[in-house]
Amino acid sequence: MKKILASVGNMLFPNICISCESYLSFQEKWICDYCYYTLPKFEDYQNSANMVAQMFWGRVKLEMATSYLQFKSTNHVQKVLHQIKYRGNTGLAEEMGKNMGICFKQISAISNCDVVVPIPLHRRKKEIRGYNQSYLLAKGLCNVINRPLDAKSVERTMFTKTQTNKKRFDRHENTKNVFKIHKPNEFENRHVLLVDDVITTGATIEACATELLKIKDCKVSVCSLAVSN
Repeated sequence: MKKILASVGNMLFPNICISCESYLSFQEKWICDYCYYTLPKFEDYQNSANMVAQMFWGRVKLEMATSYLQFKSTNHVQKVLHQIKYRGNTGLAEEMGKNMGICFKQISAISNCDVVVPIPLHRRKKEIRGYNQSYLLAKGLCNVINRPLDAKSVERTMFTKTQTNKKRFDRHENTKNVFKIHKPNEFENRHVLLVDDVITTGATIEACATELLKIKDCKVSVCSLAVSN
């Protein structure tokens, strides 16, 4: 009966692909199969010396850094990120997190991490948006790799202006000293996986990882939904 009602509802109020705006089939959610499978994947994701990892060389020591998708302003990834960050599409965020987990579970630095920590939003920004998209991505990822999720121990203490359209130096200045670690002893001898939505210059990741690496024998890896050129 539920399937029948859902089918009728889909005919009366058809779901539209967030990317190409074609009608979705009953089995499809948020994005059609064609648009999903043509999303540009970050092909070098398993390589410990990939482009994402190289962004942090000489800046902060990471065990692994990788991404799931390759972001360009002209491709479907932009529409996915827009839905996740600004249109309240929390279901899509968690689903993309699961897809990240399926992709990354063969990377030992990710599948064998001790704890997963989403990059936090400032309390005020979270209240405005209503959710933290990085938390939803991390939640979906943890459902696949079966690692504990900690969304409370790292706090963003300063309300910074949006990073959009900022240059690298400005992004770095915008994220200085904005993170605080609660109960740092709980991260001693732990391998932390940071999860973010998109990496552009890496300034946010660098700032957060730097604070964690002040803790005795703490190691940090990073993964994101997308990386920008």
